[in-house]
Amino acid sequence: MNVFSISAGVPFLDALAAWWLGRNGDPLVCADGLFLMPTRRAARALTEAFLGAAEGRPLLLPRISAIGALDEVPLALAGALELAPAVGEAERLAALTRLVMALEGRHGAPATADRAWLLAAELARLLDEAHREGVDLAEALPRLVGADYAEHWADTLLFLTIVTQHWPGWLEAAGKIDAAARGVRLLEAQAAAWRGAGPACPVVVAGTSGGVRAMGALMRVVARMPEGFVVLPGVDLAMPEALWEGLEDSHPQAGLASLLAMIGATRGDVR
Repeated sequence: MNVFSISAGVPFLDALAAWWLGRNGDPLVCADGLFLMPTRRAARALTEAFLGAAEGRPLLLPRISAIGALDEVPLALAGALELAPAVGEAERLAALTRLVMALEGRHGAPATADRAWLLAAELARLLDEAHREGVDLAEALPRLVGADYAEHWADTLLFLTIVTQHWPGWLEAAGKIDAAARGVRLLEAQAAAWRGAGPACPVVVAGTSGGVRAMGALMRVVARMPEGFVVLPGVDLAMPEALWEGLEDSHPQAGLASLLAMIGATRGDVR
């Protein structure tokens, strides 16, 4: 399993670029690879790190892309072209605000547009979190509260039909999809494609310290490819195992521990 860590005290991107250049001394060979970074900003910063590590020497860069922009990667993405386009954030907030206002103050909904807009933003965050965690809100919400709170919760559930019924209906009518849901489906499609047949070039997934389940599934596939590399930032390999096993969610290493579990790796697998 190809899972690596760069120590917390070492500049991550500089070390990543130096490792790649040291592994592939020929500039032409250096270009034969794909780096998937957590954000576009990280992708741009890695490009700068490569240029700095080259110290003025001519260099052909590998392909560097953000994980959230998989549909921009020049690879064949299974099912990507069949996905509906993502709804824009401003359009989504406006539509959710109208759905909140349509309740006319019933079921705890605010009656004014300014308050409805704020609540629409909270509903948007709930939708995104559900997509990233793979949670079906229509199934999960009714099971969250016990019988003692059933009467109050029933009114809340009626309000939340905005996200369990009305919003999915709006998306279907518009022929669009939430951006977070689209991102998850792209990750799932890429994992499925590489599970069947990996790409011809090496793939490096680097810099992610936590994330959605679909991201963990993709990294699981990459870590098992002959020319796949998962590079994590600052896994504490010296922490006693008893402490590692009992990490609380607030601990700085908790996201990495969760991510390793998604990948199907242990700290012993990390090099």
